[in-house]
Amino acid sequence: MALASESKEVIVLKQTQKKDFTYVMKSLFAGGVAGMCSKTTVAPLDRIKILLQAHNKHYSNFGVFSGLAEIVKRESFFALYKGNGAQMVRVFPYAAIQFTSFEFYKTLLGSILGNSSHIGKFVAGSSAGVTAVTITYPLDTIRARLAFQVTGEHVYNGIIHTAKTIIQNVL
Repeated sequence: MALASESKEVIVLKQTQKKDFTYVMKSLFAGGVAGMCSKTTVAPLDRIKILLQAHNKHYSNFGVFSGLAEIVKRESFFALYKGNGAQMVRVFPYAAIQFTSFEFYKTLLGSILGNSSHIGKFVAGSSAGVTAVTITYPLDTIRARLAFQVTGEHVYNGIIHTAKTIIQNVL
């Protein structure tokens, strides 16, 4: 009788683990898709922000809305989304690293500070954000360099070319 109840517990445990894995994968996918949608929605604002912050000679005299209109006039509508491809490549690993590292830090700090500690959760969330940003920062740098380019004055041909150029300039 004890053997039967143990095997039932093993089956329930395996089903729970499968559900947990499925849940994690669905969460990562949903988070990635949501991140891609939100980043694509604000990509034009992100592009003009980069151009204005870096004082691009073609757009330094414009404001946000006039700058967006000038990008469309001077380059094209799709130029509003320069650098967005690198942003899309960054979203999934960022979400995965942040989610996974948060769970790791929460477990680690929970054993030290207690599972219901708000400080532990705050530090775990902060640490997860720092971990994700640190690991995905190179893609953010690539995105910014691609977004800064103006049609006719391209230095970079895409994500891989940008990465190779940065590495060559560092070495």
